Amino acid sequence: MQIVFDRYKAALYRIYNRRLPANPSLQGKTVLRISIEPDGTVSACKTESSERHDATLESEFVARVKQFNFGPKEGVKTITILYPIDFLPAMRQVG
Repeated sequence: MQIVFDRYKAALYRIYNRRLPANPSLQGKTVLRISIEPDGTVSACKTESSERHDATLESEFVARVKQFNFGPKEGVKTITILYPIDFLPAMRQVG
């Protein structure tokens, strides 16, 4: 799981960084509930909890994670995980 999130980390940072100019103190943790199918596609993703209280940012994260592909795994059923995403303004990346 972590390898896939690391691969897509830049896309999540771009979403976060676009929101920072409007709210430079935007920070905190979001926990996503993600269902992953045996073929690696994301069949469901929603915000489980968020410290940021920015509905636009959360919906953009959810939409992007729905495009992730974790790769097929034979003999595995659909799994649902909780995945935390933490962002701090000091962690801004250019990208």
